[in-house]
Amino acid sequence: MPTCSFCKKPYNEHKGIVVFTFDGKSLSYCSGKCRRNAELGRDPKKTNWVRREKKGKSIKELKEEKIRSIKEDTGDKK
Repeated sequence: MPTCSFCKKPYNEHKGIVVFTFDGKSLSYCSGKCRRNAELGRDPKKTNWVRREKKGKSIKELKEEKIRSIKEDTGDKK
């Protein structure tokens, strides 16, 4: 199974797109969304829908957890 060059997710061969650059590199993408974002030069670490490898959570999920923990902390003080 190939992995997407943008989001690093494994995908089935018949689903994705493979792009060959002029210098001989092959870039495989799982969807058009990943291909367009890569062509626009976006950083996969900064997009909310791509999961981070180190922590396994997206930025949106991390923000939600932080907000939840702050609400719990303020609720305990009252």
